[in-house]
Amino acid sequence: MMILTSIAGTVILLGSCIFIHELGHLLGGKMVGIKAKVFSIGYGKGFWKKKVGDTTYQITLIPFGGYCQFYGDDPSEPRTGEGFEFLSAHPLKRIVTVAMGPVFNLIFGIILFFVMNLIGYTKESNKILIPNEMTSGDYISAAYKSGIRTGDRIISIDGKDVKAFSDIQVKAFFSDGSDSEIKVQRGDEIKTFTVKPSYHEDESRYTFGVMPYPEGVIISRVTTGSAAESSGLAKGDMIQKINGESGLIPSYITSEIQKGKEVTISFLRNGEEKNTTLKPVMTDIFVITTIKGKKRHTILGDEELKQHISNGTVRIDGKPISEYDELLKDMTNAAGSNSSITLNIDKDKYAGQVKVTNQYIAGIEQQGVLFENVYVKYGLAEGLFQSVVEPRDFLVMNIKGLAMMIKGKLSVRENLSGPIRIGEIAGYVLYYRGVADFILLIAKISVILMFMNLLPIPAVDGSHLIFYIIEIIRRKPIDEKIMARIQTFGILFLITLGVLVIINDISMLQFIQNIFD
Repeated sequence: MMILTSIAGTVILLGSCIFIHELGHLLGGKMVGIKAKVFSIGYGKGFWKKKVGDTTYQITLIPFGGYCQFYGDDPSEPRTGEGFEFLSAHPLKRIVTVAMGPVFNLIFGIILFFVMNLIGYTKESNKILIPNEMTSGDYISAAYKSGIRTGDRIISIDGKDVKAFSDIQVKAFFSDGSDSEIKVQRGDEIKTFTVKPSYHEDESRYTFGVMPYPEGVIISRVTTGSAAESSGLAKGDMIQKINGESGLIPSYITSEIQKGKEVTISFLRNGEEKNTTLKPVMTDIFVITTIKGKKRHTILGDEELKQHISNGTVRIDGKPISEYDELLKDMTNAAGSNSSITLNIDKDKYAGQVKVTNQYIAGIEQQGVLFENVYVKYGLAEGLFQSVVEPRDFLVMNIKGLAMMIKGKLSVRENLSGPIRIGEIAGYVLYYRGVADFILLIAKISVILMFMNLLPIPAVDGSHLIFYIIEIIRRKPIDEKIMARIQTFGILFLITLGVLVIINDISMLQFIQNIFD
């Protein structure tokens, strides 16, 4: 189901953004008298065609995006010199035609933001969490130093109202490190604090040191025969409290379980609150680090592993393992000699150096955190204002991120996304977050496409705009042979970049990483 959702999400997201972009070119041309030869929804041969005036409109068998082909837009083909031909038209008309593609992407993004601002949607609330690890040690949260505490609601920063956590993020992102006056609501009290943001070296930006307040942690899996299974916990339950403490994140739950003491867990199942207790069990932990050291696999010496051994599906370096003690002895010997092993468990294969430890576990795999949400809805004037401000802030943050990647301060491999990774994100948002968040994602991607298309890279809209501006200044067009060479280079560059991005996307897929490991 998730795969189908990702495919559908990708088609809708990229398809709509590309369609809007090409529609902008079509209407831009119509505004200045440049005629389109073909306007296509999708690529390939059209199965439905209709000619209206001078333009053939078609839908193809691959309804993904589209294109707009103008009369006289190919320098290698003969032209009549009439004004309706793209390259025969005045450069100002060509500028309008080209620029309207990115402009339509921006307008589309703003419209989607505006509509959602009027309809209303949920965002992570202004209630904050300061994790325990950020209250002592080498790094202490800037907010915590000033007196702000977990559970506070940040209601304004430097006089600007805060409705959701994204408002806090934006304020921190654009901070220059100066003191900020932050007002919080703590119970029935309103308190004011002066916070000096701390500089995050890895991300080259300032931060207040807070995160959204979690309502609970979702359980993705309960292992067979574990303490969690015995206590009645199951996949899909949301852990809300442990030993009476709320505002949970996975690391806190893990740290409480690893103490080895009996814990009381409050959880939500199908909207009903339940309570249970469990006693963690000391368990062997086998950590296998791949030969290149890029991946670590953690295998638990739990009941599930023992069941695999009973089924005869466990081997070490090809040798069948018949008893758990035999596996423990072989793994311990490998760890002591610092040698590599290959461990097969059913269809899974793990190869590398072994480290054997033990710790208390409960048998819970945690899927992720569900943060407290707030319903956000704006009036007409404020909604329109926000629909301009939000795309602007999002765009500036991404431009800064691009600059950091170029400077080497952010990993290109981790942060550059192509169609496959975007598809993963689209599927996740549509499946887990819902239609409202998916529409907002479309709005954000459309704004980013506007920016990317305006970059002065040969073969994209930005380079054409520069060529036509130069033509106006020189009062004569650039030599077509030079233009052709530049565009050929641009196309080859974009194809190469596209291939590399797609390879990177594929390499980041979990099952691909497992194959190479």
